[in-house]
Formats: sequence, structure tokens, C-alpha cells
Amino acid sequence: MTKNSQDKKRMIKEAARELFFRFGLTKTSLDDIARQCGIAKPTLYYYYPNKESIFNEIVQEEASQFMDEVERQIPADLKADEKLAFFFRIIYERLNDYSRELESVPEMLCNHYPHGRPIVEKINQLFYQKMEPILKAGYQEGIFHYQDEKIVLKSLTLMTDFLNLNWLRHSPKKERDRIIETVIEIILNGLKRR
Repeated sequence: MTKNSQDKKRMIKEAARELFFRFGLTKTSLDDIARQCGIAKPTLYYYYPNKESIFNEIVQEEASQFMDEVERQIPADLKADEKLAFFFRIIYERLNDYSRELESVPEMLCNHYPHGRPIVEKINQLFYQKMEPILKAGYQEGIFHYQDEKIVLKSLTLMTDFLNLNWLRHSPKKERDRIIETVIEIILNGLKRR
């Protein structure tokens, strides 16, 4: 892809992101996005087949950046169990921040759109990839004990699926804080050697 094509895609995503955040996915059309970019609708089709593909790409890029930022914040000198707890806490804190940033965004944007399942799966895959080295280190350090690493990683990913904007928007903060600490305690107690 040429630099010009990359610039054009970036411009389309920036315009679409602004419209999605202002009006929601369902109320934003390809015509709106093309008009916001100052390009013809057929040009838009050259880069994206539909608005859902633009939305998916935006969400996947933001999720990847989010998870990379979380990973960078984990202190390298922590033991694996402390890293895992820190990992969950920092995700929770960053999601709280993100939720506050999105308070004015239409509710429907934060709900899973029919095309949203691939996005959720991509986010879960990123979550899985970031947890994997922590889990391996804990096993090698003798802190964690488990039989099947892949099943444990899938289980942890599913157990933390509640960490989403909908939950953050509709649950009281004190209760959320207690829930995340309880989940971390359950996870660590389940993984530690007996």
C-alpha cells in the first residue's frame, strides 16, 4: 500500500471515528463519511466495502494500542502473580478512564453490533497474547500450577469478559472495585501451587 493510500485510509478512519462517536454506528452512513472526508462515495468503496469494516478496523487498532499500553505499564521486576494482578487492575483502571471519556457517546456505539463478535474475538485474542507470557513465567517460577496452559488462558479470557464498557456504565463504582479485586483473588488462588 502506498503512502498516499495509507494517508487516505487514515483520513477516512479519523472522519468515521468522529461521526461514530457523535452519532453512533447505525446513524452514520457511508455518505456521511465520504462527505466528512471530502471524497466521493465510490472512492470510499475502494478502501472499505462498508461502514462496519471501517468501524471494525478502528476498534481493533484502538484495542491493540490499549493492550500495548497496559503491557508497557507492568513493572518488569514483579513476580508473575503480582504481574497478573497488576495486569487486571491496570486494564480495569484504563477501562474506567475510557468509560469516562465516552460518557457522551451514544449508548448503541458501546453495545455489540451484529458485526461486533469478530471485534470481541480480536480483543480477546490480544488479551490472551498479553497474559500468556505472564502465565508461563509464573509456571516456570513455580508460583502457578496448572495442567493445560491453553485452557487456562481461554478460561481467564472468558472469566474477564465482563470487563467491558457496558458493565462500567451500569454498575456502581464501589461494587466494581470490589468485584475486580475478588476476581483477581479467585484467579490467583486458583493458579497458585498448593
